[in-house]
Parts: sequence; C-alpha cells; structure tokens
Amino acid sequence: MERRHPYKGFIIEAHPYKLRDIPGWTTDFNIEKHDGAGVTDTQFYFEKLHIFETEEAAIQAGIIAGRQKIDAGLHPA
Repeated sequence: MERRHPYKGFIIEAHPYKLRDIPGWTTDFNIEKHDGAGVTDTQFYFEKLHIFETEEAAIQAGIIAGRQKIDAGLHPA
C-alpha cells in the first residue's frame, strides 16, 4: 500500500512506525495542499494510541483518518 495518497486536491501521507515496548504498529499522518503559493503541510496525530497488527493496516488507518479530516472541512493554515 502506498504511503502517499491523493484525495480531493490534497496529498495524504501516512507515517507508520513499529512500537518498541508492545507488539504492533501505529501511525501519524500529514496532509499537503499544493497551490500557486507553494505547499502547506499539516501534521496530525491520533489523540489516543491506536495499535495495528501490520504496517499496512497502520498506513491504511492514516489514509482513512486523513480523508476524514479533509471531508470534515480541513483548511490548512
């Protein structure tokens, strides 16, 4: 699964990482908006730790969370 995903004029990029003290993976993600002025890049983290069994599942969760942020009306600063 690709870590970078285009969606409604934005680019969502998931950043999965393996947990150290417990088995599994987690993720954070950023959303980029490219326009004539350049690139606005906003980083997001889950409020609570989400643990996934695989790196692919963590990537998918980051992409889904990014889509939800955009659908909710994200307007990068």
